[in-house]
Amino acid sequence: MISLDIFKHLLPNALAWNMTINKRLREFFEGLVPFANDIKVYIDLVWLDIFPDTTREITAWEKQLGLSTAIIDEQERRDRLTAAWKALGDQDPKYIQDTLQNNGFDVYIHEWWEPGTEPLPGIKQAATPRNPLQWIKQDETAGGTFVSCGEVLSLCGEPTALAGDGSEPLGYILVNKIINMIPDVIVLCGEPEVLCGEPEALCGDFIEFIEVKKEYVVSNDPAEWPYFLYFGGETFGNIATLPANRRDEFETLCLKICPTQQWLGMLIQYS
Repeated sequence: MISLDIFKHLLPNALAWNMTINKRLREFFEGLVPFANDIKVYIDLVWLDIFPDTTREITAWEKQLGLSTAIIDEQERRDRLTAAWKALGDQDPKYIQDTLQNNGFDVYIHEWWEPGTEPLPGIKQAATPRNPLQWIKQDETAGGTFVSCGEVLSLCGEPTALAGDGSEPLGYILVNKIINMIPDVIVLCGEPEVLCGEPEALCGDFIEFIEVKKEYVVSNDPAEWPYFLYFGGETFGNIATLPANRRDEFETLCLKICPTQQWLGMLIQYS
């Protein structure tokens, strides 16, 4: 609370500036005290705006940090801001996992190699890479296939060694979010649209552009499999579930904090 004494200390030490009782000068500065208190409260609130836990400007913070406007409650928004604000930048697995979890995504990161195949100290030998083809489907719209008795996949020791089990991988690959514009509805020669007088009467013409996400194909070359990181449940192979309305935010954050040379195997479903 600002008091009259603060103004007294600011005034010159002279008789003319002495604020005795019933003096007009005293009444003037007494009138300023409430206004000065409003200024103090305002400045205190501005100071609190620089912290995610107390800011009044959550939307401005989210815009500054490039966070989506997903429909989540205020506390979740503040937790997400705090995580982004405290992130110092690092790319080790624990940092990546902690950053995602602190932003409200219950996922775990898994390395590219099969556990237990790491070489002993002093031995120059590579670990056995996980095969991404077993976990990542090439087409997000593809349906599942099934394992029949007698197939290679149903042999003892295979991950899908159960007749009737699904052999279509459940994960998808995330490399970037490049969007390509491609022509839609190509007009072919001989079609009704190319008849004289039709608006699209030009072979090879198209009606409009559509947005298509750039697709990537997982290599069959085991030498490239170490360039994968996997995200999913706590145990590798388990699918993690995330809210569908935060998918874009989650993928953008993963691409932001993960090493750019890594392809991300997402063992994730959205609901």
